[in-house]
Amino acid sequence: MSHQPLNEPPVIPHPRASATAFVGDAPGLPAEPVFVRNPRELSETVPPGGTPAHAPSFVRDAVLGHFRNGGGGVWITGTAPDADRVAAYRSALAGLARIPEITLVVAPDLWRVETDAHGIAQAIAEHCGHLGNRVALLHTRQGLAPAEVTSRPFRLAEPAARFAAVYYPWIVVTDADGTQRPVPPSGHVSGLCHRLEAEQGVHTAPASELRTALQHERELSDAEQAALGDLGVNCLRFFPGEGTRVVGARTLSTEPDWTHLGVRRLVNHARAALEQGIRRAAAEPAGTPVRTRVHRSATAFLTDLWHRGALHGRSADEAFRLVCDAGDDTAGATAHGTVTLDVGLAAVRPAEFIDFRIQQPVGLRSMTRR
Repeated sequence: MSHQPLNEPPVIPHPRASATAFVGDAPGLPAEPVFVRNPRELSETVPPGGTPAHAPSFVRDAVLGHFRNGGGGVWITGTAPDADRVAAYRSALAGLARIPEITLVVAPDLWRVETDAHGIAQAIAEHCGHLGNRVALLHTRQGLAPAEVTSRPFRLAEPAARFAAVYYPWIVVTDADGTQRPVPPSGHVSGLCHRLEAEQGVHTAPASELRTALQHERELSDAEQAALGDLGVNCLRFFPGEGTRVVGARTLSTEPDWTHLGVRRLVNHARAALEQGIRRAAAEPAGTPVRTRVHRSATAFLTDLWHRGALHGRSADEAFRLVCDAGDDTAGATAHGTVTLDVGLAAVRPAEFIDFRIQQPVGLRSMTRR
């Protein structure tokens, strides 16, 4: 195997194309995660025509909305039938943990049984926070009036709230037979996130036009939008000549560093790349101390993020800061030591950093997340 010259840092690649996981609990969904690349494969995995359950599943609608808004391939999985819904979702989420390219999680059937919705939302947000590389896209229940949103949705506590965003209200789409009906907006927003990520970068706030959304359940006034925004809810509104647009890009966190969805996804992206980069750089042949190799590789990666416009600042010093500790800092490939990276990203404004730490036993999978 060939290696780079020792005076050059091992390259840390950006994570490969991200994907959304759709989790539902209606009969007929796959028991294990299945990758679906396009609407044709969706029809083979989730046939049209609905389900015989008490309430319809919106998984098919959500995935179609994802594709029609520019999203790529998705993972689809169902939960165990006739089981406690919250526990069944936790089990299905565990099956998604081993798929590293997942960066968003959507639960189209979240409100099939209203009494379970908060528990399911909490399970998904906790799953995302535990892994640290994905975000939950949630939605309010159908028919909810703005005045009925009286507290932060799902009552998520920190740090799980940093890894969840919620959208309101539902949207109206047209079926193949011309019938119009309301569906949750989270699948459409997922496609928008991936479209803007491909066009402008993962740091881009997903606030833009939604395709194939004819209208929403209700129109909002500026005052209603402002009140919902104060609760961490991202609103959908119609503007003449612009169509239906997402006008907020917030997480449910109340902590200033973590309220911006674009910042949350940027940090997830950077951390996922640096996790892999630590292992790769530390495993390079002897000749340069571990700390030097890791620091050089991480610096090159973060400088590239700055050049791509993901970080603010007139210089790299204003765009990020980086401290690396590699324990005994031996020159050989480290088999057992722990490498720690303390990273600060100027994700909002120059020289004001959002900080996070990665602690990686070389060759093992273990991190401290924030």
